[in-house]
Amino acid sequence: MFRYLPILFIAGFVLEIATIIWMGRAVGVLATLFLLFAGGFAGLTMLRMAGTGLAETFRSPVQNLAFQKGIASKTMLRVISGFLFIVPGFISDILAVLILLPPVERWLASKVKVSDSPEPSRTSQRYETVIDVEAIEISGEIEPPGGRGNRP
Repeated sequence: MFRYLPILFIAGFVLEIATIIWMGRAVGVLATLFLLFAGGFAGLTMLRMAGTGLAETFRSPVQNLAFQKGIASKTMLRVISGFLFIVPGFISDILAVLILLPPVERWLASKVKVSDSPEPSRTSQRYETVIDVEAIEISGEIEPPGGRGNRP
């Protein structure tokens, strides 16, 4: 499989250029450029939203590991989709839209395997130890140990 990867990459590149040329002839150069820029903008927006959503998930007090794995797999698919939108061309945009369809997203998320670590992670132990303390505000000067008269 990996032996044919460069050939697939070159074929995809040629196919993307062919679709850009075909689209330019079909709808015009300005409309094609607009669609390419709109796809790049959509990709950047998706990457930003995926990063923000993942940060909010990790900051949330819910420490359900299965929930976090589901969010992580969906976020990974949205990042891949965002990168496909950024790649100039229309075939990559079609693939990005296909990844975003809910049935395809569920199917791909079920194929992502996330392994459990044998030792508990830091996030699962984050709220186990609770230390109850009381703060006291000190105003004024603090006297050195032994009183004021013991200075050399």
